[in-house]
Amino acid sequence: MISMTKGQIVQRLFIRFLIRNEFQNCLFQDIWNAFIEKCDYLNSEQNFYFIYEYFQKLLKEDYFIMDIATTPPKYTSAYTAYQLKKLLLPKELQSPYENIFQQTQEIKNEIHKNQLEIECLNECFKDFPAIRFQIEFLIQQKQQELIRLKSKVSALTELIETFN
Repeated sequence: MISMTKGQIVQRLFIRFLIRNEFQNCLFQDIWNAFIEKCDYLNSEQNFYFIYEYFQKLLKEDYFIMDIATTPPKYTSAYTAYQLKKLLLPKELQSPYENIFQQTQEIKNEIHKNQLEIECLNECFKDFPAIRFQIEFLIQQKQQELIRLKSKVSALTELIETFN
């Protein structure tokens, strides 16, 4: 069993909180207040400074847009749930998680392309009655490919969910 420090547990809870929330032009204090509103048992000065340091060192640069025109600065969320979920994983699982996620995104792009091709072929079906048989055959092939691609995305999505 993996043992975690109190700080690591608080970090994980904070990341899970961020996954479920987005912020726009908020002071860190506002983000903290929203966090402890959900987890009031974590409201301590020690936890505040621990999360503030974690936020400053690891989160603000990659996952937030900082408005430096205000003092103190205000933050806007610039992360996806996928990015934050990856942070929760052990190092050895982050690469497989990322690869599966990227593969899923690529297949989703293929699905979109395939749907556009089917749409175009349907227009051709109306516009070129002399070759309807050939067009219908192509449409059927594309529809079968679409089903195959959607099944792949479904399987990969289920696989991604096993990481949570």
